[in-house]
Order: sequence, then structure tokens, then C-alpha cells
Amino acid sequence: MTGYAKVEKVSEKFKVSCEIKTLNSKGLDVFVGVPYYLSSKEIKINRIIANRIKRGKAYLRLNVKFLTPVDLNIDYVMAKSYFESLESLREQLGIQNLLSVGDLLIFKEIFRGDFSDEVVEELWEFSESVILDTLKRLVDEREKEGQKLFVELNDMIQKMKEIVESISSLSFKLKGEIAKKIRENVEEILPEKVELDVNQFETAVALIADKADIREEIARLKSHLTRLEELIRSDEPVGTLLNFLTQEVHREFNTILSKSRMLEITNYALEGKYINSQLKEQVQNIE
Repeated sequence: MTGYAKVEKVSEKFKVSCEIKTLNSKGLDVFVGVPYYLSSKEIKINRIIANRIKRGKAYLRLNVKFLTPVDLNIDYVMAKSYFESLESLREQLGIQNLLSVGDLLIFKEIFRGDFSDEVVEELWEFSESVILDTLKRLVDEREKEGQKLFVELNDMIQKMKEIVESISSLSFKLKGEIAKKIRENVEEILPEKVELDVNQFETAVALIADKADIREEIARLKSHLTRLEELIRSDEPVGTLLNFLTQEVHREFNTILSKSRMLEITNYALEGKYINSQLKEQVQNIE
């Protein structure tokens, strides 16, 4: 399910902001962007997110600003290399302006903070609280979206249940319709004086009706739709199971279409298949 949240908190020493956005995905993929001095905490951040989000692509970005002075390590060798390269480029291009220290400031890898383990742990403790607050806000937003989505999903399921009931009602007329069509076809082919063998006629009707029997498909559809109703009301992560059930519903409607000997049943099955495709698309938004 898509979502976005941002939280910013300030302490005496740090200003930390956290942004998290989520996109639809069949599984869980986490992408974390943190300053280099917190890179050792990426595994913990992944676990924190996985404990609260079970499905989707989650992107987290953590920005840190120090409010008190910190010690810096300057990579003089790298700075010299950059300066000499820039100077060579200036000469080759005939640029008249002289280089300054300011021209090196864009190369962030030259300057590295010298952080003790104590400072890193203190920063992490504060940052973790920001991440947790952001995740809580994200989950709240996703729940609000989920409540709106529930109404749409439930409406689709109810429509499919009505369609299945209509198909079920028509299925009881199926044998009679098959007999009627066979009789009409036979009467068109045979001469008028030739009598129809009743036993052979009934056997033919029974064989065709057996192949066109859709009672099992109807029973499975009813079971699947009832289960879908239960799942969309659940508080547990059910996205994967919902996706599986929509595939099963699709399969049952396809089977009914392949067996159908009545135009009305065909039309209902096509409508059910279309609604299920919409449901399947929306299910991708559910965790």
C-alpha cells in the first residue's frame, strides 16, 4: 500500500528528520539511506521496518544536522588530487578564474566527521525515536487509506456474490436448455417422418449436461468469495492470500465460461471475471 510520512525532531545536539514512503509490491523490499556514520545501524533499521510493514517497497531517508561543533578529519591527499585535477581542467579549458578552497567543498568525501562510539550511539538513540514516530505516522495513514479501500473491495465482492447466485439459478435450467437445443437441431436435420429415439435422446442430453455441469465451480466460487469477505475484515497482513484467492476466482469463472451452454451464464461469468480483475488490481495495495 502506498504511503508517505515525515517527522523532524530537535535535541540539544542534533536535528534529525526522517522520511518514509511506501509503494505497492508483492513482497517486502526495504531501501535505507542514512549518513555514513550511521551505516552500522542499517540492519537494525531494516528490522524495525519489517516489524511494522509486511508488504511493499519501503524507502527510508534519514538526514542529520549537528547543532554542536564536531571534530573533522580532512583527507589532504584526496583534497590535493581533486585540486590538481581541477587546476589541470582549468588550464586545458582556458578558464581564467583561479581555484579556491571553496571549489573543493562540493567533494564531501574530503571532509569526514570524527565521531566516537559514544556520540554515534547517542545519535542513534535519538534517531531511532524519530524513525519509530515516522513509522507510526505512516502506518496510521495507511490504515486510513485501508478503510477507504475496504469499502471498494467489499462492494466488488458483493457484486460477484450476486453474479454467482444468478449463475447458480440459471444452472438449474441448464439441462432443459440443452435438451431444447438438441431437439431443435435434430428436427432441422432429420426428415419429418423420422421419429426420435427417446432413450438415445436422453442419453445425449445427459452426456452434454454432465460436461456442462458447473455446480462444483459455483460451490468453489461461493467458498472463495466468503473467504475474501473474512480476509478484508482481518487486522492481520492478508495481501498475499487475497492475491492468491483472486487468482482462484479467476480460474473458476474461466472454467464456467469454457463449459457454458447458455448465453446468460456466459454474460454473467464475463462480468464476474471483469469485476475480479478490478479486485485483483486493488488487492496489490493491501499489506
